[in-house]
Amino acid sequence: MNATKRKFTALLQGLNSPRPSTSDHTTPRKTADIAAGMAASSPLSAAQKKRRMGVASAGGAPDAASSSSLSLASISSLRRPLQTPPPAASPPEVASRYCPGDREQLLRRLASFQEITSWTPKPDRVSEVEWAKRGWVCHGKERVRCALCHKELVVKLNRKEQDGKEVSVLIASEIEEALVDKYAELIISSHQPECLWKKRGCDDTLLRIFFSNATSTVESLRQRYDELCSRQSFLPYEFNLRLPEDLDIDAVLGQLPENFFTEPAPAAAVAVGPSPNRTALALALTGWQGLSNSRIGAVPNTASCHTCQRRLGLWMFKSKEVDENGQVLVPAAMDHLDPIREHRFFCPWKTPQAQTRIGATGEDAQATAWMTLLQMLKNESSLRSIYDVRHKKPKPAAAPAEKEKEKENKNPSTPQKAAPVLQEPMSNVSAKTTVPELDEADRDAKDKERWARLRKVKSLFDTKASRKSKRPVTPQSTKAATPPR
Repeated sequence: MNATKRKFTALLQGLNSPRPSTSDHTTPRKTADIAAGMAASSPLSAAQKKRRMGVASAGGAPDAASSSSLSLASISSLRRPLQTPPPAASPPEVASRYCPGDREQLLRRLASFQEITSWTPKPDRVSEVEWAKRGWVCHGKERVRCALCHKELVVKLNRKEQDGKEVSVLIASEIEEALVDKYAELIISSHQPECLWKKRGCDDTLLRIFFSNATSTVESLRQRYDELCSRQSFLPYEFNLRLPEDLDIDAVLGQLPENFFTEPAPAAAVAVGPSPNRTALALALTGWQGLSNSRIGAVPNTASCHTCQRRLGLWMFKSKEVDENGQVLVPAAMDHLDPIREHRFFCPWKTPQAQTRIGATGEDAQATAWMTLLQMLKNESSLRSIYDVRHKKPKPAAAPAEKEKEKENKNPSTPQKAAPVLQEPMSNVSAKTTVPELDEADRDAKDKERWARLRKVKSLFDTKASRKSKRPVTPQSTKAATPPR
């Protein structure tokens, strides 16, 4: 019995005492835990506490205990959690509600596909606009997610087998058609059974740009122009552009309002350089504006379209070296910049089908967004010219009498003309007297004829009931009318 007690007591003491290290390769976390256990098991004096805190002794030379306490402090510092890096910028917020007619939400879903590291180009049938129209957003590397039912899907299209090996595909036309058909079906069928995006998506004409409000349209044009002017050093030269024949910059400058470039006053970065900037105006008329990143802010050498989310590197289209006469010494990386062609295939600035109204025919069915914008500016210019002509105050014309007096004063030798005598209007009595009098016989004949016509007209409106009511009342008629008693 006593032996058992001694064994139990030794076991308790062994639990309370620190365990010796079995190897020299003890992890810092384990060593720190052992040191903490030692500190808890044995009480420390005030001097030992000072040594543990790293306080030097009175002689100034550190002893063995202080060195061991420093090592323990360094070990404890390793136990502190490392600082986490700042979180990356979150993607654009997309409302988790079903609204297929909300254009703003469609553009936000479409903006989530613009990072080339997360989404690579796909064929038109399974492009980013088709996924965005059905409620999908980009949620990682080649991964989409429904904003409503939260179903996720990995889109693996840019891979194919060649000689028994899987190789990457960079061109959308090289992707197999059967794989495109499969994912075109998964755009609709991959939603949850109760998801509303599975039943109906956004309409094809939802990306259409409206120019009904002329004031807001001109303000948006001025905003795009200012953003491009702030990137003036990166803008290509005017001869680097390839504009359509219908886009005449000189004509547009004559149609813009007089205060277009002055109200509101341009910013300091915009005011530098010649005004107006024809290149910036041409790009603004075709739907381009400055690019702004959520993490780094404004990107100075890049333009973008906020409808199709296309990004355009301006430095690629600007000639590198030009002499004083405008001759290109070192050409740009690209031959020229066609601002219309650089838009995506579904963009209304490029495609008439995305901009055309429902039921439009003829020229209206072939009008893109930039054509509609030019027509709106032309119409507004015509209306302003008509309004100015109507409200322009004409100069007061001199009366003819005053003109004659001025002439007489200048030439006193000319004989004076007699003033014209104004004739008073004839009275009714004098007018009657001037009319020749008719004979009494002719007058009576005309009166009889008039009365005969009146009687005929009156007889047409007489009915049997009116005739009975007009009969004279006699004693016999009253007796016949009274019923017998």
